This record gives sequence, C-alpha cells and structure tokens, in this order.
Amino acid sequence: MIDDEVKAVVLAIIIVAGVFAVAQLATSGRVVEPFSALGLLGPEKKIGDYPKEVLANQTINLYLFVDNHEGRVMYYVIYAKLGNKSTVINENVSASAPILDTYEVILPHGENATIPVSIKIPKPYTNARLIFEMWVYDPENRSVSYYGRWVQLWLNVTSPQIP
Repeated sequence: MIDDEVKAVVLAIIIVAGVFAVAQLATSGRVVEPFSALGLLGPEKKIGDYPKEVLANQTINLYLFVDNHEGRVMYYVIYAKLGNKSTVINENVSASAPILDTYEVILPHGENATIPVSIKIPKPYTNARLIFEMWVYDPENRSVSYYGRWVQLWLNVTSPQIP
C-alpha cells in the first residue's frame, strides 16, 4: 500500500493545483491593468516616415492608431490641435490650442483601429506642434473627458513659392 506521507504529498499537490485552476477561472476575462493606446503613423502607415516640412494648405496624410484594452467597449474622440513649443500638454492637462479636426471611433475590448488623417495647416508656421489628444466618452456624465494620452508631430510650415 501507499505510505501515509506519500498520500499527504499527493493530496497537497491536488489541492494546490485545484486552487490554481479555480483562481484562473475566477480571473479569466478580467483586465488587471486596463489601458488605451494612441499612436501616430506616417503616410505609409509606419512609425518614423513623418513629414518634417510641408507647405501651407498642403494636405498632410497620416494615420492614428487607437488600441482598446480597457475590458469594455470604449468611445474615443481624438482632437487634432495646432500648438507650438510653449503649448503645455501632459497626462493631466490637455493642450489649450485650436482644434483642427476631430476623429471618433468605438472599439470593443481587445480591438484596435487605424484611422486615416488628412489635415491642412492654413498658414506658414515655424516649429508647429501638431497634437493629437485622446478623449473618452463617460456615459455617467454624458460627455467626453481628456484621457491623458497624446502624440505630437513637429513641423515647419512654409509658404508656397510664387514663380
């Protein structure tokens, strides 16, 4: 027959494995660290091929990448703003700058979207700061609030040459 000590060790292993299995079942589907991501891609949908200089009123083609890992459906609003080197923005403060355009997307948990952006800066500008801010819809307040995610692109906007 099997020794009592062996039985106790086998029983302990079964209990530990059972507790681990129940813990996995209880936490499956739960998002431990929810987050949303915002990225800026260049005209070829790649990181790093961004324009550095454009003409005033020239269309700038970029892409926004939005990723939802919040554990629920999210309604995102992305504001494109035009700032400069003195424009303050961080995870707590949205940029106090004019809005050039607005982009909206609804994403289920675990999904992402790549949104085409076609934007123009109407006049010449040295060290223009093209800012994209992520805002989210709050169903309790029925309004959007700044979510602390943002990306930027520095540009010089020049005047078209007159022949």
